[in-house]
Amino acid sequence: MAVDQEHQKARRPRDRRAQIAERAGELFAERGFHSVKMDDIAEAAGITARAIYRHYENKQDLLSSVVLGEQSPLIDVIEDVARSSPDTVVLRDSLARLVEAVLDNRHLSILWQREARHLDDADFKLLRDRTKWLAEEYRRLFVQPARPDLDAAAADLRALAVASITSSPAYFDLAISRSRLVRELVDAAERAILAPAAEDAECLPTSADRRHAHGSRREQLIASAVRAFRRHGYAGVSIDEIGSEVGVVGPALYRYFDNKADILVAAITRFYEWRALETLRALEEEPRSDKVIARLIDRYVYLAAEATDLLAVSLTERLFLPAEVRDRFDRVQAENLAEWQRWLVAARPELDAQRAAVLVHVARAVIDDSVRTPRLRHNPAFEPDLASVTHAALGI
Repeated sequence: MAVDQEHQKARRPRDRRAQIAERAGELFAERGFHSVKMDDIAEAAGITARAIYRHYENKQDLLSSVVLGEQSPLIDVIEDVARSSPDTVVLRDSLARLVEAVLDNRHLSILWQREARHLDDADFKLLRDRTKWLAEEYRRLFVQPARPDLDAAAADLRALAVASITSSPAYFDLAISRSRLVRELVDAAERAILAPAAEDAECLPTSADRRHAHGSRREQLIASAVRAFRRHGYAGVSIDEIGSEVGVVGPALYRYFDNKADILVAAITRFYEWRALETLRALEEEPRSDKVIARLIDRYVYLAAEATDLLAVSLTERLFLPAEVRDRFDRVQAENLAEWQRWLVAARPELDAQRAAVLVHVARAVIDDSVRTPRLRHNPAFEPDLASVTHAALGI
């Protein structure tokens, strides 16, 4: 009995630290880093706030532990695959192991994309270096053996698609068994790797690199805010900083918006309305029902590449919307995904609702992640190749 008590005493600090990190990760993913207080984490962990400081210096240190800790199982899987003999590495088995690791650490993608900017410089660099290493290993271990014909840009895009597909469950919670989910994600990732290169695909013309500045002060304020929100986060920038960038300060600023939240609502509304327009265009342009989903993808790729800052803000800053507005936007988002699901089933009638829902989320994740990765966009064939990869991931 005494031995058991000593064992529990020795184990408790390590378990308590992990427990704190787990609760903190859940709260950071649900509410965002700035909206979570140490008292909230303590309450969720069933301890006092003072007890947290026995394990972590501050909230930023806790965020670092959560993000880097959730990334470690992925690194372990990839290192194990890399140690295996090339003759014994089976693509599907390796992808399945990766998916399983991600499903056990679902918050990682959200925390990396939305909260990593709040890490200190050293931890952010470490996370970025580890993420870059993972991308290189995905290309080397998964893409290149199956597709030695691809140039570097096309291989990089497929490697990122693998990462997006395997991490996509962070953004949805569907009524589907774990085994079926793993199978769907592995199938989609394998199809993305094998997608035809851009020269074999059709897409809308690529977006222009140069644009004229808008003369409207309101439009300038929205553009300034979107850039700032994407770079520093909604909570990290003031309305006065937004206005000063375009020379609108003091009372003049409030002729256009009542507060900072109004600007965020305007920005996300803008993106959703543009997306609705591109959806209508796809439905009007494609008469064949089994081809509509492909046209929806092409149109969304075009929009996401054109309005990447708006897209990014709609994904990462929605937590800061007023509650009633956020609920309304959530319904709009659900309806848009249901439209894609409807036309995916038209193209692939063998799919049930659960499988179609998974694949629609997968497709959206591939596009959303790819357009926000600057190094991929240097490729002149980026947009058509992204469309090709997304078509393949859906199995169309």
